[in-house]
Amino acid sequence: MDLGLAGKTALITGAAGGIGHETARMLAAEGVRVALADLGSPRLNEAIAGLPGALRVELDVTNEASVGTAVHHALNGLGRIDVLVNCAGIYRIGELADVDSTAWDQMLDINLRGTYLVCRAVLPGMIASQSGAIVNLSSISGRTKSTLATPSYVASKAGIIGLTMALASQNAKHGVRANTVAPGPVDTDMIRTLPDELKPGLIGTIPLGRLGTTREIAMAIAFLASDAAAFITGETLNVNGGAFMV
Repeated sequence: MDLGLAGKTALITGAAGGIGHETARMLAAEGVRVALADLGSPRLNEAIAGLPGALRVELDVTNEASVGTAVHHALNGLGRIDVLVNCAGIYRIGELADVDSTAWDQMLDINLRGTYLVCRAVLPGMIASQSGAIVNLSSISGRTKSTLATPSYVASKAGIIGLTMALASQNAKHGVRANTVAPGPVDTDMIRTLPDELKPGLIGTIPLGRLGTTREIAMAIAFLASDAAAFITGETLNVNGGAFMV
């Protein structure tokens, strides 16, 4: 798949996780110089080891100072950031009664505030170069009723869609595009760790009858990051096997 991304640079957050790691792999295969950002962990080391030439960036998206340092490090290593992909996030299942204020704050701090902080740190460079593509990761849960996810997760992912539309409308004049990918259930650790008795019901909500793959989500992200999507901004791309249709 040649999307004309060769020679560009990208910062991917949550790059030690399934979708983030696969996105980094796909962009690197397209000739993109990638910076993989995540909490310092063995999984990040493994992700970096599999991508010779990739830049390792330690990042805590909940910490504004950490975000600033990480973006500075990425800019020093890459020279610029053409593409930003925000994959960092957590998932929980349960009802409102299961979410105390601490859990609520943690969810929105990582998923929504973290996305905001990284976008805010990267945008000045994109505005200065009058170009850039931002792809934020939302969820089917941010678009329609939730099957399992906590209300805090739903709120965080719906918030990402709203944030992305605001970024798109305010920064189009600077040549910066911002879009969202909203996956349905995907075969990642988030789903694999669900209780076994919940999985058949979850798959039963998907007309195509299976979980998505990280590669399928990464392909959607790569498309939105590329010049093939040059006239697309402020959109949410549903990749969910038909579980939610508009």
